[in-house]
Amino acid sequence: MFFKINDAEPFELEQLKQLQRKGAFYFFRHDAQRNEALIVPDEMCFGQLGEKEVGRDLPLRLQKMIRARFDHSAPAWTVNHKTLDFSRGPLIMGILNVTPDSFSDGGRFYERDRAVERALQMEAEGASLIDIGGESTRPGALPVPEEEELRRVIPVIEKLRSKSDVLISVDTYKSSIARAALKAGADMINDISAAQFDEKMVEVARDFDCPIIIMHIKGTPRNMQNNPYYEDVVEEVYHYFEERIERLERAGIGKIIIDPGIGFGKRLEDNLHLLRDLKDFTFLQRPILMGTSRKSFIGKILNKEVDERIYGSLATQILAVQNGANIVRVHDVQATQDALKILKAVQYFETD
Repeated sequence: MFFKINDAEPFELEQLKQLQRKGAFYFFRHDAQRNEALIVPDEMCFGQLGEKEVGRDLPLRLQKMIRARFDHSAPAWTVNHKTLDFSRGPLIMGILNVTPDSFSDGGRFYERDRAVERALQMEAEGASLIDIGGESTRPGALPVPEEEELRRVIPVIEKLRSKSDVLISVDTYKSSIARAALKAGADMINDISAAQFDEKMVEVARDFDCPIIIMHIKGTPRNMQNNPYYEDVVEEVYHYFEERIERLERAGIGKIIIDPGIGFGKRLEDNLHLLRDLKDFTFLQRPILMGTSRKSFIGKILNKEVDERIYGSLATQILAVQNGANIVRVHDVQATQDALKILKAVQYFETD
C-alpha cells in the first residue's frame, strides 16, 4: 500500500530517509522540488521499530495510519458474561425479520414460535449472532409504531434467550425498543441511523455497556433511494464514521462496530466502490460488519429476483471478508458458513 506525503518540509524528508536506512520501507521515493514523498512501509520492520526510533520521525497522522494498517489484533468484548471475540472471525450474523413486509423474508417468521425455531436453526448452522428486527427498513418503508414493534420483537427475544445463549442483536433505531430488548435478553444494538434518529440511543448503549453497530445511511428508509449522489462515496462514509465514532466515544461508548450501509442511500456504483475499497475502513480500527445479502444491487447485476440471489450474495460476502469485514449479516447461514470455511482453509493452508 502506497502512502503519499504532500507538502513535506525538508527536515521531514530527511527524517524519512533515516527511516529508510533503518529498513522501515519497502519503497521510498522523494521529490525535493515538489516537497513530496511516496513510501511503502515494510510491515515487519515497521512493526519492530520502537516508539523512540519512530518517535517524531513521521507525522502523527501517518504513524496512526500505518500502525492501523498493520495492526492485525482483533478485540474480544465481554457481553453479558459471554465473549464476542473477533479474532475467531469472520463471524456470521443471521437475519431474523419479525415483520410482514421485509424485502426478502417478510411474513415467513412473523409468528413467535416460528421465529424462534428459525433463530435456533441459524445458530445450529453456524451463526454467532442473531439480528432480530421488527420494522422493515427496505427502500420506501414507513415507520412502525413503537407499541407494534415491541409486540413483534420482545416475545421472540425472551423465548430465544430461554432456549439459547447465542448473542442477540436488536435491529432498531428507537431507544425505547433497544432498552426493552436489552432488558429482555438481547446483547447488542444494531442501529441503521448510528444513534442519530433517536439521540437517547446513546444513553441506552452507555447504560448497558453493550456493543452498538452504527450504519451509514443517506436520508431515511422512506427516501434514501431518491437519487442519492456522492462525489466519493468511500471518503464521505469514512468521514461520517470518524465523526460518529468520536462523538460516541466522548459519550462513553467504546464497543463500536461500523457498517457502511450497502443499499441504504447508495447507487449501484456506490455499493460496488464500498465493497471494493472496504479495506480503507480498517484504518478506523473498529470491527466492520457488511450486509449485502440478497440486496437489489446483486439483482441488478445478475438480473435475478430476491430468492435467486444466494450465489451472488456469497460472492459479495467472500469479497467483504477478504477486504476486512469481521461480521457478515446474512439470510443463508449454512451456505455462507460453507463458503467461509473454504476461504479460511485456503488462507491458512500451509505446505510442508
